[in-house]
Amino acid sequence: MKKSTKQKIFESSVRLFSKEGYNGVSMREIAKDVGIKESSIYNHYKNKEEILSSLLDYFAETLTAYRPNEEEIEKMLNYMSVEDVFKQLIISFGKSLNGTLDAIARIIYTEQFRNEKAKKLMLENMISEPSRFITKVLKIMYRKNLIKDIDMKLIADEYNYGLLALTFEYAHAVNNEEDTAPVIKKMFKHVSFICEYIKLD
Repeated sequence: MKKSTKQKIFESSVRLFSKEGYNGVSMREIAKDVGIKESSIYNHYKNKEEILSSLLDYFAETLTAYRPNEEEIEKMLNYMSVEDVFKQLIISFGKSLNGTLDAIARIIYTEQFRNEKAKKLMLENMISEPSRFITKVLKIMYRKNLIKDIDMKLIADEYNYGLLALTFEYAHAVNNEEDTAPVIKKMFKHVSFICEYIKLD
């Protein structure tokens, strides 16, 4: 299917912003990369800020698209171990990290100190929301008598902060065209460590 001009502008902006930084790219450079006149961009986006905003919106909408919901977690726990469910969550997250989402994550990481929307995305969508989700997962596990009584928020935060650091390591490996297998192994070891702590005595 042929891509629309707006989609081409979006994809070029993702690639250029992630490589050169938001401030290092002009509308002229985006237009040149797409193969259109600079004036044509304004038929689709009123300015560069609106392009960045659309990238951030896409990230927020897509980040949890592949993640199982609470009802699905309940069902998974009927035939999977606690550790396997956590590993499945990592695999689901990995599926969401297509090249575009991966590149936008790098943009957010660099722009969070300059752009209010990027900062909110970092704090909410990459830190707070995943921790809240893991807290819900732990509550389901506890209700099904699969884990011991723990400080669920603390464990969810520990789980998420470790995984977030490894996600950045994964992004660097992808960016440098390196093997991602060692990072994925670290993610699974991180899961095993958490599961060892929360298992029933």
